[in-house]
This record gives sequence, structure tokens and C-alpha cells, in this order.
Amino acid sequence: MHPSLVRFATISLLAATMAACGTDGPIVPIPGDLNSQRAAWAAQNLTTYSYDYTEIGYFICCTEGQEVTLGVRNDTVVSAVFTATGQPVTVPHTRFPTINELFDRAEQALTNRALKDIAFDPQLHYPVRIAFAGLPDASGSVFAVRLRN
Repeated sequence: MHPSLVRFATISLLAATMAACGTDGPIVPIPGDLNSQRAAWAAQNLTTYSYDYTEIGYFICCTEGQEVTLGVRNDTVVSAVFTATGQPVTVPHTRFPTINELFDRAEQALTNRALKDIAFDPQLHYPVRIAFAGLPDASGSVFAVRLRN
């Protein structure tokens, strides 16, 4: 194959690949964003609330991929039930995070360069989605939605 044709094909393939990525690629989290969202969350002084929590991709027994409603009192998880059925979750409540602990996990992942992406609730400023990078059994996402106080 002629060298200029190979060069043209290579450039075309690279351009097509870049165009396919578009602007919807992964968002690189910025520490200041995490800190400002955490400050806005803390300013609300919410320590008693419930929210729906889901983990995906960690190969965790019993709850992976299932939405769990967590009850938090005085910044401690005190109840966990499967949202769909209302049945209690049989793993210890200490395994599930409060919103403050979600911020802690995101901050630790950011420090370790394992935070792929994070999104926040626009009104209450808590993390609604955190994507973690890592080995296949350490990669995954957590979702926190429908916070009620």
C-alpha cells in the first residue's frame, strides 16, 4: 500500500475515533467541585434522612444491582430494606454508607486516582452517582437517589 494512502487512512481512523468520543466522555472530577458540593451538603445539616442506594459492578453478595432504602439517624445507617419488596437486608447496616461516607469514599478515590466520575443532586448537593475505577472486582458505581428528610 502506498505510504500516503496509509497515512490518510490512519488520520481518517483517528479523526473518526475522536469524533465518536464527542463531549460525552468521562468527566474528570475536580477536587474543588467535590469540596464545594460537600460544603453545600454540610450547610444543610441533614443528619436524619432516608435514601435509595444501589451498587453495581462490585460482585457483592446479596445486594449488588438491587436498590436498598437506607434509613439514617444521627448520621448513622440504622435500617436497610430492599426498596422493591420492603424486606430487610440481612447484611450488617454498617456496610452501607451515609451521605457523608459517600463523600469520604469519593474523596479517597480522588486521592488514589480511582474516581472516574461523580454527579451531584442539583438541590441538595449530595453525590447521586459515583463511578470508581480499578481492577474488575474493584470497579463499579454507586447510586444514591430520592433523598427524603
